This record gives sequence, structure tokens and C-alpha cells, in this order.
Amino acid sequence: MSRRLIAVLAAGSAALLFGAPPALAIDRLAQSWQEMSPQERDEAYRNYQRFQKMPPEQQRRIERNYDRWQQLPPQEKERLRSTYRRYRELPSQQRQDLDRRFEDRRRQRD
Repeated sequence: MSRRLIAVLAAGSAALLFGAPPALAIDRLAQSWQEMSPQERDEAYRNYQRFQKMPPEQQRRIERNYDRWQQLPPQEKERLRSTYRRYRELPSQQRQDLDRRFEDRRRQRD
């Protein structure tokens, strides 16, 4: 399995929700499969399986988001990581509200 595919799959959920992988997934970009712990490998494999079950358009969207992420300058990546950390620290209800609003906006664009 390629490093790029593993990174894409590890970042899949966040990429779908936020258009950018979480900091933990970004850290994995620098690792090869052999350097991952068994737990990280298991998580990457589960993400791979989930990715394979997605409709083709959803797979392409994840790949486009990953490619877009790769093109961002380091400062923008750090800004997005910081925003994601703040999001993860929000109470559950506030995260759900934001998720709903984000999904509504995404549907309007599509």
C-alpha cells in the first residue's frame, strides 16, 4: 500500500468533513508503513476498507481534498490544524451544530 494512499485513507473522515486532514493524520504522512505501530497500521487498514466501500465520487473528493492540502503553504496548514484542534475541544453539542451547518452549506454548493 502506498504512503500517499495510507495518508489519504487515514485522513478520510476529516477530509470529508473539513477539507483538510487532522494533525495526527498529517504526522503520519512522514511515516512509512513499516514505521507505523500495529495500532496505526490497523487504523490505516480500517480506513482503507472504509474507503474502498465509498462511492467513487466520494473517493475522488477525498483524493482532491488531499491533493489540495498538499499544495497549501505550511502556515495555512498550521492554521487549519489549529482550527481543527479547537473544533475537537468543543463540547459535543457545539460540534454537532457546526457539523450540521457545514453539511447544509456543502449541500448548497453541490
